[in-house]
Amino acid sequence: MKARGTLIVYSVVFAVALAALADLVGLATIIGAFAAGLVLATTERREHIEDRIKPVADLFVPIFFVSVGMKVQPGMLNPFAEHAQFGIAMLLTALAIASKLAAGLAVYQTAVRRWVVGVGMVPRGEVGLIFAGAGLSAGVIAQDLYSALVVVVILTTFAAPPALKALYREKKARRRRE
Repeated sequence: MKARGTLIVYSVVFAVALAALADLVGLATIIGAFAAGLVLATTERREHIEDRIKPVADLFVPIFFVSVGMKVQPGMLNPFAEHAQFGIAMLLTALAIASKLAAGLAVYQTAVRRWVVGVGMVPRGEVGLIFAGAGLSAGVIAQDLYSALVVVVILTTFAAPPALKALYREKKARRRRE
């Protein structure tokens, strides 16, 4: 492991192997890759691996988002078109936000700011896009529903930061009054 680049190569091979293993047992490959990340995070070389993997992520993350965007068919979201999924996207967005807020309010610890927890869970993020893409590729979801799900991911991702900012601004104002 002393040769330059060996650690990162073995780390990537480990991640790909666990992703393949997950696929072999019928799980999404992201589950295996995530498990590899959990294991590698516990190693002494964690920071070195993170430092070396950043340029790879800088290259492939934008490509991932381009590929997600290219699969969306905006015409399927036109609210005036027949079989439009715009209404479904809005309904799913409202349900996603409401369910996360309800889950945040269900936190039983008194010292926890429940609204902050709920709002913090709202963004669907990259994992939602990965599972939507996997569903589209597997034929489990149709193209129109995929487009609606991407809209849900976008809307929930953009909704959370301003809400969190407002909640923290409210906390600061309350402290000043006290």
